[in-house]
Amino acid sequence: MVTEGKKAMPVFQVSSRIVQLTGPVKKRPTGVRRWRYFFLRLAVGGLIIAAVSTLFGLARLSFLFFLLLPVFVSILISRTYLYNRKIFLFRACLALLYFSAVTGLELLTHSPRTEEIIVVTTTLALAVLFEPARNYIQAFFEQRFHLRNDEAIKAVEAFTSTLREEIDPGLDESSKQVQPEAHTDAYTQEAQVLAGEKPTSTEYVERAVAGDDPLLAYALGHPGVVEVERLQLDSPVLQHLKANQVEIALPLVSQGELIGLLTLGSRLNGKEYAREDRILLNTLATQVAPALRVAQLVQAQQEQMRERERIEQELRTAQAIQQAFLPKDIPLVAGWQLVPYYQPAREVGGDFYDFFLLEDGWLGLAIGDVTGKGIPAALVMATVHTMLRSAVQGMISPGQVLARVNDLLAAEIPAGMFVTCFYALLDPKSGRLRYANAGHEPPYRRHAGSATELSATGMPLGLMPGTRYDEYEAALAPGESLLFYSDGLVEAHNPRREMFGFPRLQTLLAEHSNGTPLIDFVLGELQSFTGQGWEQEDDVTLMMLQRTAQLLSMNDQPGEQDGLNLLLEWTVASVPGNEQQAMERVVEVVLPLHLRDERLADLKMAVAEAVMNAME
Repeated sequence: MVTEGKKAMPVFQVSSRIVQLTGPVKKRPTGVRRWRYFFLRLAVGGLIIAAVSTLFGLARLSFLFFLLLPVFVSILISRTYLYNRKIFLFRACLALLYFSAVTGLELLTHSPRTEEIIVVTTTLALAVLFEPARNYIQAFFEQRFHLRNDEAIKAVEAFTSTLREEIDPGLDESSKQVQPEAHTDAYTQEAQVLAGEKPTSTEYVERAVAGDDPLLAYALGHPGVVEVERLQLDSPVLQHLKANQVEIALPLVSQGELIGLLTLGSRLNGKEYAREDRILLNTLATQVAPALRVAQLVQAQQEQMRERERIEQELRTAQAIQQAFLPKDIPLVAGWQLVPYYQPAREVGGDFYDFFLLEDGWLGLAIGDVTGKGIPAALVMATVHTMLRSAVQGMISPGQVLARVNDLLAAEIPAGMFVTCFYALLDPKSGRLRYANAGHEPPYRRHAGSATELSATGMPLGLMPGTRYDEYEAALAPGESLLFYSDGLVEAHNPRREMFGFPRLQTLLAEHSNGTPLIDFVLGELQSFTGQGWEQEDDVTLMMLQRTAQLLSMNDQPGEQDGLNLLLEWTVASVPGNEQQAMERVVEVVLPLHLRDERLADLKMAVAEAVMNAME
């Protein structure tokens, strides 16, 4: 299929729809046609009566009907627009002058004693001789005063002027205005504008048209009037036009692209389209095509604006749903620090996190991601959030919680969607962590200057009912931390389309040892990797859980100095180089205090000197 054919295919899809609306050939007569038939029958009846009256010698009655006959014909023309009234009046005057001239010459050249045969013969001869002169005079005046198309040209100019001034109403109004102008100027039975945009009205009839229809190439190659009846092509569209009595079609071509067709049926007077008619229609098509193209572009731009507004509204709705179900308050647990972070992408995804304060002081933590974006993902996220909160009540097994949510979700989630989720239960007193995973990215555990995954696997939620999830366990020592995250972090791309990736994240977590909070450190590295102007493709969700060091109060260790007595105890082997390990441990302990960089540097130097002095 050629490229031009593809571009023009919508034109003929609309063409077949509109033409199909013309219906069968036989129609119920309109009001105008009924008046026309009435006066025609009246005029014919008058002629018959006049002829019969003449045969039977009823001269007065015959004269009366012959006198009334022109009146009937005039009424017929004025009521039915069967003919251009200006042309009719001009030709009537011309015929009167012509008749007067012939009659005058006949009276001058014949006497009352001249035989009737001679009078008739010479009169006919004079009429024949004056016919070329009459035609010449008629053509001269028609050309001089534009009697055939002056109204038509004004109509074309008025139409194009209206298009320039009123493009905003769009393509539909433009097309509607072309139709009556062409219909009136050419005196046709049917006039349709077939535009290359898909109609939205329910009155159009769906009809598929092949993009390689031969009429496409022919219309592009023949920008003038296309004789539908005389054209012989193996084209379903052409056959359809013929079946609906379309006589001519004018391709509306702008910048080498077929954007529409102006199709016309037979003329009301039954005559063929004259040369002047074709010139007029070509002029109309030439001026209409660019204006119609502009109207199409305006309409397309308006549709794009409406689509953007719809998308923006959906994004706002999805963000509102997601924000409504994210926790507003962070639980305060003695000896633990919990820091969440959530940054939605422009097109909101399905990331979520949640905290659950359970009986006996246990803390439940969940992080997950719903496939898809927008409102569907936000609605599924809200459903999972509700199911999780219901399932965690009374269940102390993370595996059982995920299995319960999976069974409930599998019956309700839309086809093709699923949810990943990591759920953990924490005993704050002992640091014991029990967890299960449903296809989510495993969190990283930071301890002793390294970062390792909390490995756990499982099927995402909502795919297979009856799935069981294995349960795992770990113990977090003072100073250790966990970083939960979503795929929006590791799948972020830099300008070279490289992914941030799991290895990079693991290395950064292992190397992190300064006073910058962990989440701020990760986000800073992400920004450095993606660069300025990064278009975030997916939600980025982080959650840091850290067990703070065991700080003894002043009552536990008397001997205060300057009002402060914070004591931390641990053992470091007396080996050169371990002063670095001591500094890292101290930095991890004081992170919750958010010391300034200078104070932190002084503290690290003091710890290093103290450890080195102790080793000596």
